[in-house]
Amino acid sequence: MPNGGASRPTRVQSVERAAQVLVAIASMPENERTVKGLVKALGTTVPTMYHLLNTLVDVKLLTRDERRRYHLGVTVGHLAAAYYSQQRVSEELIAPLRGLTESTGESAYLSGWRDGDLEIFAQLAGTRAVRVMDLGPGYHGGAHARASGKVLLAFASTEQRQRYLSRHPLNKLTPRTITDPAALARELERVTTRGFASEEEEFCEGVACLSVPITEGPFLLGAYTISAPIERYRQLGDEYLSHLRIAARMAVARPMLDDDLQKDDEDLAAAPVVSAVHAVGSA
Repeated sequence: MPNGGASRPTRVQSVERAAQVLVAIASMPENERTVKGLVKALGTTVPTMYHLLNTLVDVKLLTRDERRRYHLGVTVGHLAAAYYSQQRVSEELIAPLRGLTESTGESAYLSGWRDGDLEIFAQLAGTRAVRVMDLGPGYHGGAHARASGKVLLAFASTEQRQRYLSRHPLNKLTPRTITDPAALARELERVTTRGFASEEEEFCEGVACLSVPITEGPFLLGAYTISAPIERYRQLGDEYLSHLRIAARMAVARPMLDDDLQKDDEDLAAAPVVSAVHAVGSA
């Protein structure tokens, strides 16, 4: 559609570059966190990089060791703790969740890691939704049997995944629940390869779920999930997977003009995807 003369929001380039430095350092191996490594990764000049790094060190967002390698500073730790302790979920993540319920009519969930556990952050009911037990905000448990749990475990670090599984037994919730550690490990490998998780009656009989990760670069922000009655899932699973992937893409997209966003969604929806219905693994 015509943009009516709309323009992109004004951005402060130095702030954007400083944020890129922080993200780069969080993503890079420690031996590459040097001025030279950062210049190569971000394409800035050496003087510009020095100015950015010195400023970030001054405000304790970064620290520099004796080998002149840079690491995240204590202020980042404070920000991370505050982010995970806040109860309000950002609108950037809620808006795509709302779109999922509107486009599919099914219940949709936003889940993620919090304090070493897997938690449902938000749940929205659609016009033809099926409720799965009491899976509302704050719910923990049954991650090995839920599509979102499989996604969050599969895309977590090895240490985080092992730490979680060591504290949570693989309890049998239905006749289809995976309770063998080796079988779950194979399932999580498939999730990583496919880029989504599915489950049919592993958590709740009569219900199936699909889930995709929300990622930005190397960072796992959470997971979007749709739950549906088993028969409707078998009919519409591929369509649901397409909507989930669009939602995950929108959650990390930069603000753009309406016509650009519409084209981006259309391109993603048209892309070939692995069949969800034939990749059987709840919210």
